Amino acid sequence: MVVLHVKTAWPAASPSAKEEEEEEFLYECAASAPVADVAAALGALAGLQAHLLALCRRLRARCADAGAAAAGELERALDEAEAYASKEQVQHNRFLSPRALREHIKNIEKKCATALQESPEASCLQQSSSEDKNDKIQLWWAGKELAMG
Repeated sequence: MVVLHVKTAWPAASPSAKEEEEEEFLYECAASAPVADVAAALGALAGLQAHLLALCRRLRARCADAGAAAAGELERALDEAEAYASKEQVQHNRFLSPRALREHIKNIEKKCATALQESPEASCLQQSSSEDKNDKIQLWWAGKELAMG
């Protein structure tokens, strides 16, 4: 088994921010796994992590406006999800699980429906399609790009 330390960066979501947003996570795979399969898995995991963190940011702003008692449960779910998907997990040698990320997203959607009295569709919580992102993934080892295929 091999442990990969994955780092991603892209321009910040808000136009006023001049820094790049960075995310990190650890991923474990077999040393014999094809590079294309690893890249696809990493792309899917990075997409889930980015979706979860963006969802948390959007809902924090909406919770501030809601102020309801049920928003406390939503805040707690957001805190747990952000802590799980945080890049600080790398320091503790904890791997991200796609299943756990999906469970956090479902939990947040349930709490959001209760706290904000809206369906996930009305709250714009659904994940957008990101299939084209996998074409842009590059894997590097020892300063050299790994060939896909």
